[in-house]
Amino acid sequence: MQAAVAIPILLAALAFAAFAASGVALWQAVQGGGAVGVYMSIAFAVVAALVGLAWALLHVKLLKPLAALKRELLMQSQIRVDRPLAVDRGHLLNGLPTAVEKILGALRAARGETQEAVDAATRRAEEQKCRLEAILLDLSEGVIVCNLEHRILLYNQAAARILNARDTLGLARSLFGVLTREPVLLTLELLLQRDAAGDEAQSTGDSTLDSTTRRFVCASVDLATLLQVRLSLVREPSGRASGYVLTFADVGAELENVAQRDALLREVAMEWRRPLASLRAAAEMLAGELEAGERRVFQDVVGKEVGTLDRSFADVAQRYERLATGQWPLADIYSLDLFRAIRRHLADADGIQVTPVGVPVWIHADSHSLVLALEHLIRAVARHTAKAAFDIGAVVRDEYVYVELVWDGAPLASAIIEAWLAEPLKGTIGNRTVRQIVERHASELWSQALPEGRSCLRLPLRKTEQPRAPERSDRVAPMPELYDFDLFAPSTEAIRDTPLRKLNLVVFDTETTGLRPNEGDELISIGAVRVVNGRILTGETFERLINPSRVIPASTTRIHGITNEMVRDKPPAHVILPQFKSFIGDSVLVAYNAAFDMKFLENGAEQAGVKFDNPVLDALLLSVYLQPDVSDFSLTATAGRLGVEVIRRHTAIGDAMTTAAIFVKLLDLLRARGIETLGQAARISSRMMEQRRQQAQLT
Repeated sequence: MQAAVAIPILLAALAFAAFAASGVALWQAVQGGGAVGVYMSIAFAVVAALVGLAWALLHVKLLKPLAALKRELLMQSQIRVDRPLAVDRGHLLNGLPTAVEKILGALRAARGETQEAVDAATRRAEEQKCRLEAILLDLSEGVIVCNLEHRILLYNQAAARILNARDTLGLARSLFGVLTREPVLLTLELLLQRDAAGDEAQSTGDSTLDSTTRRFVCASVDLATLLQVRLSLVREPSGRASGYVLTFADVGAELENVAQRDALLREVAMEWRRPLASLRAAAEMLAGELEAGERRVFQDVVGKEVGTLDRSFADVAQRYERLATGQWPLADIYSLDLFRAIRRHLADADGIQVTPVGVPVWIHADSHSLVLALEHLIRAVARHTAKAAFDIGAVVRDEYVYVELVWDGAPLASAIIEAWLAEPLKGTIGNRTVRQIVERHASELWSQALPEGRSCLRLPLRKTEQPRAPERSDRVAPMPELYDFDLFAPSTEAIRDTPLRKLNLVVFDTETTGLRPNEGDELISIGAVRVVNGRILTGETFERLINPSRVIPASTTRIHGITNEMVRDKPPAHVILPQFKSFIGDSVLVAYNAAFDMKFLENGAEQAGVKFDNPVLDALLLSVYLQPDVSDFSLTATAGRLGVEVIRRHTAIGDAMTTAAIFVKLLDLLRARGIETLGQAARISSRMMEQRRQQAQLT
């Protein structure tokens, strides 16, 4: 009988027996007039004995085996026990332990299969890891694998050797401790953009985009090495990008090997022409001194051999020319990396000071030969002009980027430049001339006069073939109460008569957790660039991420792209602000909507122990003064009206560079309106601020 049926029947029988015994005892006591208490006591004693017996039976045969079964199940669910269930016989559970035993057997078998699968997968993963390590070890190219936060997940020994950065290259460290930031960030952003566009196109059945890899050129962080880099996305099974792989090689070392092999071919193809010419001349002379018969025989023999050798070497020379004029390694390179490499080489070797100026741009060129050509030309200009200080920058015009070398003095004559173009360059393939390099880039070289007694040597190059990076939406209008902020510190009076072009300026921008500095929003990034004598000193920049000690809202991250993970291990504002103050010194500060950025600086200044009492100019207010009929004064709109290219919108350093380019343009417009000194610009800014404050109150 099943326990579920037997137990209720047993309990019902005991209850019926108890009621029956009690009833009989009570009836007999009433009929006989005897003592009721005795019979009741006997009846309840019998009932108690029967109930106790039933409970003991229930405990031994059912509850105790169930408790034992529970313990066994809990234990075997937590650990693997290869033995039968420890449940005593004689229970009322019938087939329950047997069924549980079968379930546990199936569980043990499943566990065994799972463990075997895990062990097999572990072995395969270990084998693949060993193969990967062996492959990476044998690769001559450097390999670095990073996540999207630019933390290094894997690298090979070739990477450490090429970068010469064994102390700074390590797992979980930032990639930008070994490579320059800008080329990697923009290339990755463009690949992710193309990847997203490819997904959208595939959903409509029309995809021709290749988002697999992209090549570019960048520099090591110490600017000692130019690298040819290939960046590829790492994808999860879902297809979403979760990181990227960089493979790279030292461009200089590779081209040096090619140059050595090519020099040997050049020696065979070119240098032996002179002995052949001498031999031919000797044969002609000998032909005139011999008798007629001998002359003909000797002349035929020498002429035939010389002709054979001449044709042979002509063929070698022709093949050399085809080899020498083959495809050069053209790639995208960030102009700042290019100019920094030139500055470092010339400063170390020649003591020539080269200052990168202007907003950095991307150039499509053979970086190695271009660096050598520009260094050669700068040395030649320095010798000719007796100058030791030059500015170098890149200006975008139409489809070209004009690389300009600028100095104080007169322009160069065309004949001088032509002579320099004919000079060979050591280190290039086959000792090519400057002219060959210029022509290879489909360009030309000339010198022209600039305003204020300056001149330049100009070389137009192709713009990068990369599409523009996606621009994020513009910042919303500043809060009205910020118009009451005092921008113009008393120290402005000391330099109020200084011409704007003579000022030492620092143009800066901030990114924040939100737009409300009075309601708890904090700084998360500062970017700045120095402007001196109307020149943007590209090489003198300040860029820091800041830990705001609060969560960055997702809505804000969508604007500037800075995540909580990116700032998690960064210093707080009270550490960064003294560094920024040291960078700006006593310079005049310039910002676009400066009240907004200055408010955030002032909020953290007291805790940082610094005071930002520098004079401040607002490029937004000056733009309002110069263009009163315009309604849209966003940074992007103003840059578009002034012909300034916007780079890396809503990054602090990108917006600072854009603002600097805008301000340099405004200097010419202000001078045309008679505004030439800091004091005049400050008064204009104050007036425009008051007007906009009043307009904000009326709306």
